[in-house]
Amino acid sequence: MTLSLQNDLLTEKRPRLRICGTVEGIPTLQVADVLDLTQWGALVEQQDTFPPQSLCLLQLGTNGDLSTIRCRVVHSRVSSVRSDGGPYYETMVEFLDVSPAAERALRNIVQSFGANGGFEAGGP
Repeated sequence: MTLSLQNDLLTEKRPRLRICGTVEGIPTLQVADVLDLTQWGALVEQQDTFPPQSLCLLQLGTNGDLSTIRCRVVHSRVSSVRSDGGPYYETMVEFLDVSPAAERALRNIVQSFGANGGFEAGGP
């Protein structure tokens, strides 16, 4: 991940992550807005839905490091409508494998977002 992409992912009001999953049998990489984040999982908003129980990967980039977390989709449902009329989907994922590096990246994202007034108590 380039430094400019990494900065773009973290400069929005909500943090952004890259999520890779399968849409209609085709592997798809998307940028997703983080709605909530805990040490056990994440709630993200994206342009495509992933089937429940399917596996996906979240890519976290902080401080020049890229970490990947293997996840399971708990649910994915329409959350809002884009300006072009297409849906946004709210997808909840459960973390299956979190490396020490990914755990540090998660902590950095939560701390930086919390410093900007985000993430209430609770989570997926």
